[in-house]
Amino acid sequence: MNVIDTFSKTLNELSEVLLPVDEANVNRLVEEILNASKIYVAGAGRSLLMLRCFAMRLMHLGFEVYVVGDTITPAFESGDLLIVGSGSGETLGSVNVAKKAKTIGGKVALISTRSDSTLAGISDFTIVIPAYTDKVDMPGRKNPTLPGGTLFEHALLVLGDTMVLPLAEAVGVRTDKPFTKHANLE
Repeated sequence: MNVIDTFSKTLNELSEVLLPVDEANVNRLVEEILNASKIYVAGAGRSLLMLRCFAMRLMHLGFEVYVVGDTITPAFESGDLLIVGSGSGETLGSVNVAKKAKTIGGKVALISTRSDSTLAGISDFTIVIPAYTDKVDMPGRKNPTLPGGTLFEHALLVLGDTMVLPLAEAVGVRTDKPFTKHANLE
């Protein structure tokens, strides 16, 4: 298989898993972000990397946003929102973080491949991306072209970036110009 064929198949697979995503839950996440005092993202591995990209865009829009585990992350408080990304919905570290956030009185949103996971049971709501992941048995979901949880991770990145547009509109930030909060010490 050559790279262009792989690229084409991957784009098709990405569409296949993003188009069925429940728009009402995505809109709910947009509203929760707009209403949160502070926003935190959590996950592990590549899922966390995708959420770091989303957190950066939220910062560009003027939101107070943090990555769980970073040294400058302040205390989570009631009124805050935790966004967790986990393909399996079983990542132990993320489960523990979500439980703590709920105990404190914050809200938890999960983005996952599964609505029947431990994390889904803790979360206030779950956005399901129906992608295959090799971490759990997924009857009826076909093995994608790219390995492991790559399809979920790509979809997580695209989903986050597409939420930037309604969020930017809601807070009055233009996306056709450079973000004024973009890093400038580069």
